[in-house]
Amino acid sequence: MQELKGDYTFLHLEHVRFGSGSIQRLADEVKALGGQRALVITGNSLATKTDVIQQVTSLLGPLHAGTFAEIRQHAPKSGIVRAAEMARETNADILISVGGGSPIDAAKIVAHNLAQEGGAYLPQLAVPTTLSAAEFAHVAGMTEEEQNLKTGIADVQVAPRRVILDAALTLATPLQLWLSTGIRALDHAVETLYAPGVHPINDLMALEALRRLFLYLPLSKKQPNDLAVRTELQLAAWMSLFGNLNVRFGLSHNLGRYIGAKYGIPHGVTSCITLPTVMRTMAARNADQLAAIGRVLPLSYSGNDPQRMAMSAADAVESLIQQLGLAHRLLDFGIGEEDLPGIAAHAVEEPSQRTQVAEILRQML
Repeated sequence: MQELKGDYTFLHLEHVRFGSGSIQRLADEVKALGGQRALVITGNSLATKTDVIQQVTSLLGPLHAGTFAEIRQHAPKSGIVRAAEMARETNADILISVGGGSPIDAAKIVAHNLAQEGGAYLPQLAVPTTLSAAEFAHVAGMTEEEQNLKTGIADVQVAPRRVILDAALTLATPLQLWLSTGIRALDHAVETLYAPGVHPINDLMALEALRRLFLYLPLSKKQPNDLAVRTELQLAAWMSLFGNLNVRFGLSHNLGRYIGAKYGIPHGVTSCITLPTVMRTMAARNADQLAAIGRVLPLSYSGNDPQRMAMSAADAVESLIQQLGLAHRLLDFGIGEEDLPGIAAHAVEEPSQRTQVAEILRQML
């Protein structure tokens, strides 16, 4: 047996509080980070169409310095600039992001930009309401509005230090958005398995995330108000992006990043479009890694051929997406043959690979 050799780097995550009702300890979490003037960063829908932000600000009480509720899908840069201005104006000493990946990423970039101006990195506390798992990452994306192009940062200092996973707060999330971000978590887990390098801890967590997502996403569709099921999914999303500093994602994420920003498609849905086809493409090159999915899922093929097992895993992912009733074709969003070369050009840096990527995209039409 060959000895494994590698290393593992931890992010600055200090504490995760999970379970319905855990938001009630919000003020304690803020104080634990030394915060006295908290700026809440969120989106307009949560702030105006639900009582989630009202709950948050009420629980903060005198710790609440202000709320910025203008972060839109894919975190347009203009909103991030205005949020940073509000952080300065309110003299915020902690950022609380509430919502999906966009407000969580926006808060990270606000913290990064303020630090680049000579200030300290503001500590962050994330309260997610989707399964995108952005709260467990040190990377963040934003959209340059002029080009509809996704850019971003990677900075270990901006990873949230504390996270509250309160399933009760996710009830305000539209069901299709909730389920599609579950596929985003699935995308994290799958691409962890065939990421370059040696990462046994991440692989183990990714497989458990896959098992839980396949079990609990259909249950959540059938029983959307079941908080126990939603908590299990939040934990699965955490496992899908556990220690993401130790792996880098691949083609499914790269395609989804560009398609999402360019065509205004939610990231959860982009994973529904890209993941099964990319898995089939990777089946030959990464057969053993993808075949490992067969250890945690009952697949249609149960033989000893790793490549066939890998293809069966891709079929299982596609079947789950269809079972959940989620959009999963480029044509569903008006993206046609004529768009494929442009998408391929932005998804991969090497020109020689773009024809192959365009063909992969063609299978997603």
